[in-house]
Amino acid sequence: MTLNFKQKAWVAALFCAFASNSAFAIFDDTEARKAILDLRQQVKVLEDRVARMEAANQGQLSLAQSLSDKDREIARLRGDLEVANNNIRKLQEDNRILYTNLDDRIKKLEPKAVQLDGEELTVPPEQFNDYQAGLDHFKAGNYKDAALQFQDFLNKYKQSKLEPQVRYFLGSTQFAQGEYKTALVTQRDLAKDFPDSPRAPDALLSMASSQLELKSIPGAKKTLGELIAKYPSSPAAASAKARLEALK
Repeated sequence: MTLNFKQKAWVAALFCAFASNSAFAIFDDTEARKAILDLRQQVKVLEDRVARMEAANQGQLSLAQSLSDKDREIARLRGDLEVANNNIRKLQEDNRILYTNLDDRIKKLEPKAVQLDGEELTVPPEQFNDYQAGLDHFKAGNYKDAALQFQDFLNKYKQSKLEPQVRYFLGSTQFAQGEYKTALVTQRDLAKDFPDSPRAPDALLSMASSQLELKSIPGAKKTLGELIAKYPSSPAAASAKARLEALK
């Protein structure tokens, strides 16, 4: 078919229009794709920034958590240190009390020098205190308690340096309670076992007193004579002489 000029012009125009529309369409698609790519790039950039920020925040959170854990650990250690210091202070105080008590106990066990009957005796404090307790009862007229105290002393402390004094006052408490036979034996044994004791002359004089109470006049005279013969310069000997004169 042969086209005329008008038809050719229309076809050309139509072709140009079609070509023009296609070009515009192609241009629009390219720009759109470019815009999409740009947006994707921006999103990628933003995602990267967000990731970095999250990583940084996570690091800060981890650091904060770590610092918080360390703070708690430090607080716990400080508490443990305070407990340890308190324990040390308590141990130091306990040791101070222990050593003080130990020193007191040692002092109580250390012998002490005492003056008795013109002699200086070194005796443990506990023994002297028990002896003094019995003597206090005796001086107060509590003869029963004194006798119990002196007897307990003799049972507790064997071979004590205070034994002559204790036995003498035990015999004296027995005499004061009217136990003349028992008192006689106590004083006789004292004079026999401790002839060099300052209490030996007094024991013989007390023994003679028990014999007189028991109406044993010959026995009393014999004891008084023995006292004067063995201990002529003692104060007890002077008393014995006076009694012998009275018994004539």
